[in-house]
Order: sequence, then structure tokens, then C-alpha cells
Amino acid sequence: MDVYMEATLDPRGAAERGAAAVSWFHKALSGPLAELVRQEERAEHGVHSGTSIRQSEGSRRTHINHLGRNRSRLDEELEKSPEWAVTEFYGEDVLARVQCSFFPVEGEWSRFVVALQAGMPRLSDAEYCTALVDFFAEALDELNPMFARIERDSFSDWSNIEAALTRDLDESLPESRDFLRGYAWVTVCPQELAIRLGGPQSLAASGAFHRVVPLQAGGVLLQASETLSGYTDQVMERVFTVLTPVLPEGQPVPDPAHPNLRFVLRDASQVR
Repeated sequence: MDVYMEATLDPRGAAERGAAAVSWFHKALSGPLAELVRQEERAEHGVHSGTSIRQSEGSRRTHINHLGRNRSRLDEELEKSPEWAVTEFYGEDVLARVQCSFFPVEGEWSRFVVALQAGMPRLSDAEYCTALVDFFAEALDELNPMFARIERDSFSDWSNIEAALTRDLDESLPESRDFLRGYAWVTVCPQELAIRLGGPQSLAASGAFHRVVPLQAGGVLLQASETLSGYTDQVMERVFTVLTPVLPEGQPVPDPAHPNLRFVLRDASQVR
């Protein structure tokens, strides 16, 4: 897989966790994963799905095969706010994944993920990349995320800055509305930080972004370039420069454990 989408919510989120999980799965399965759903229904290319769910109240696990025939059962389980739920589509290997996770001990954070195998031609296809961003904007419009991103070839729970500054999640998550957790091809900046950056109009006027989308429940989606393959180092530098006022200070250092995470090798506090 080569595309990773992640959104993190906190208790300030506008939707109840179970409803948010149902909405996330619905939009993913009717959006970027819709073709895989159809292929499973038609028994094409050997595509099939499997879902695993663990409920928060204990170790009870639920397994659901063939998503198309069991969508209502999936909704029922998601409405219960499970500790985690993941649906994967398989062919010869894993083709895509949609999941949600809940972390009550760390502060009631929720993480929503879509990961998929796009392929190099699609990473350069403007129509395909626009559809990914449209899905992301629609899925997050009513959730008030504390942070969200779309990355290429990176599947770490850590964002680029968290890895580069060795910021543990138990440090960075509680500060997500005080400092931006990172930046990527697509970054969702929470409302509190977007205000400090001058709001959507100021961000659009900066010229650093291909597209700026205010989210209804709070936050601003920032798309750096038209396509994923167009997210060059030069584009990343422009994004970094605009976002430095809300990035954590510190000199980033490459982490061999996360070689695909990209960032500017400068301390944001020295650029402000």
C-alpha cells in the first residue's frame, strides 16, 4: 500500500465516537474503497474482505467476512464504540484497509485510518488525487479533528515531526491544539491553530497550498500540491514556512525507523 490517511479526534470532536466510526467506514467504503467493494460483490480478481472488531468492554472479538452481505452487522458493531475495528481487502496481498481505534487510557483519543494501494500512475493523476482529498474533506467536515494527514509510503502512528523530534504520543496528543503534530501532502490544522495562522483566507493567500478547505465543525484542510507525486521538497518547504508559527520547536533528526517520513531539516522556532 502506498497511500495513508489518518485523522485523530479528541473529546472536543463534534460527533459521538460510535457515530463517527460508522460515518468514517461508510464514507471510505463508498469513496476510495468503493471499487474494491464492487469487485468483492462481483467476485472479480480474487478480491475478498475480512473485518475484525474488539469491543471496549472486554476481550470479545467479532469477525465478519464478505462485507457486502454484512454491512448492517458492521454498523451495529461500530455504533458500540469498539476499542478497534479494521476491515481489510485482499487480493494476492493486502489492497486496502479502513480502521478505527480508541485509546481511553491516554485521554480518550480516537484514530481513523484509510490505507490503500494506489499505484504510481494514480499518484500523478489529478482526478484521482482530487477524489482522495474530497473524501477526506467530506469525512472530516463534521468531526472537528485535532489533526489529520494524507501521506505517501508512510504508515507510522507517529507524524513526521513526532518521529523527527522523538515526541512520544503521550506528549504530543494532549498538545495537539497547541502545536501542530506535523505536515504532509494534506494536513488538517485544528481550528485553534488555524486562527493563529490567520484563518483560511490568510492561508490561501500565502500561496503555499494548492487548495484550502475550511471544515464545518472546525479546522482547515490544507492540500499542498495537486497530486501526491507533486509534493516535492520545494513544495514541502513552502508548507513548512507558513506553518512554522504553530509547529513545536526543536531540531528535527532523521529516524531510520521511519525512513519514509519527510520533513524540513530546520528548527521551526528559528524561522518564525
